[in-house]
Amino acid sequence: NRTQVGPSSHLISLPKSKARQDSCSRTGQTNRRRRGEAFTFHGRRPPEMGDQGEGPAGFARARHAAFLELMSSELPDGYATQEVNHLTLAYFAVAGLSLLRELDRVNKDQIAKWVLSFQVHPEANVNLDNGQFYGFCGSRTTKFPSNLVKDPCHNGSHLASTYSALATLKIVGYDVLNLDSKVLLLSMKKLQQPDGSFMPTHIGAETDLRFVYCAAAICSMLKDWSGMDKEKAKEYILNCQSYDGGFGMVPGSESHVSQVGELSVLLRPYI
Repeated sequence: NRTQVGPSSHLISLPKSKARQDSCSRTGQTNRRRRGEAFTFHGRRPPEMGDQGEGPAGFARARHAAFLELMSSELPDGYATQEVNHLTLAYFAVAGLSLLRELDRVNKDQIAKWVLSFQVHPEANVNLDNGQFYGFCGSRTTKFPSNLVKDPCHNGSHLASTYSALATLKIVGYDVLNLDSKVLLLSMKKLQQPDGSFMPTHIGAETDLRFVYCAAAICSMLKDWSGMDKEKAKEYILNCQSYDGGFGMVPGSESHVSQVGELSVLLRPYI
């Protein structure tokens, strides 16, 4: 039940079954893990505060690095329900190690190969006006063989997973400009709605500023803004501004500080 990050030994694995977890952990540790008090990885726990010479009042940098390294190799059972977001969980682990300047703890080339394996490619001579999105899937369970992708319901590409994939590739040093981005961007543009917002998948879902941000960040990372109508997106963002000057997730909603991210990426050329 493990998902390899490439051909060799370093793994970003699916959680072990509960039965296997219980068989290799003491009952007390299992109960604590269920309550969220501690994570156990193969019966091990990240170093305690102070183990690396860091006091409880300071930032336990080594402990955080050890935790993220473990998260990049095996996810705790509490994350089993998030398997469809596997690629995004890996992004957070890799990004955390990068912020701590601890990327040498993982095999960057191997992670890049693993991320690239989630990309969805159209079949040869396919009509790109078929409405499908050819980005990245979030997990193995949402990625089907290419001969099945002709059916829209078998294409699990997701805007947030595509953002996570490109961001992870950039973090580990892969040049995303080497990707065949033309198909990705052309199909992504079809996710944009008449009001400027974006759906995360071609089969339909909620539309809000989260996915406008993902689309804008994807265009920015690929240095190609052909994947969206910027003017429509800008208009949608401005329509999300509330009476107090802040921005909500959708027009008419309460302000939320996270929406500043959309402004910083998309409206940079205008400010």
